[in-house]
Amino acid sequence: MEKRALEGLVSLIAPGAISENFELKEIKEDAVSITIYFEEKSDLIPEALRDKEVIMNGFLNPVELQTFPLKDKSVYLSIRRRRWKEKGKNKKSYSNEYDLYREGMKTTKEFGDFLKEELRLEPDEYNKFWTSLTS
Repeated sequence: MEKRALEGLVSLIAPGAISENFELKEIKEDAVSITIYFEEKSDLIPEALRDKEVIMNGFLNPVELQTFPLKDKSVYLSIRRRRWKEKGKNKKSYSNEYDLYREGMKTTKEFGDFLKEELRLEPDEYNKFWTSLTS
C-alpha cells in the first residue's frame, strides 16, 4: 500500500504522460532542490517492434525537467527512456517518443506554460526570482 500511496502522490506532481508511462525509482532532496527519478515502464515496446521478439538495449541519456516548486525548493524530474532492439539482430535501437516539454525549455509543459504566460519569465529568470523570494 505504501508504494501505491507514494505513486499517487507523485502523480499529483508529475504530468500525466510521465506518471502514466514511467515508474518512480527514487527521490533525492538536498538543501535547495528535490529530484524525482523516473524510468520508462518495461512493457512499453516501441510501435516499430510490436509483435517481434525484442530485448532491451540500455537507456537513452536522462532528460531533466524542472517543474513547480515544493517546500520552497526547486523540483526536477529526471526521466530515463529505454532503448530496444529486435532479438538476434544487430539493427538500430528504437525508443518511444513523448511530448514532455516545450521546445527550447527544459521544464514540464505545464510549468513552462505558467512561466511564459503568467510570469513572462524563462526558467533561469524564474529560478533567480524564486531564490530572491525564498532566501
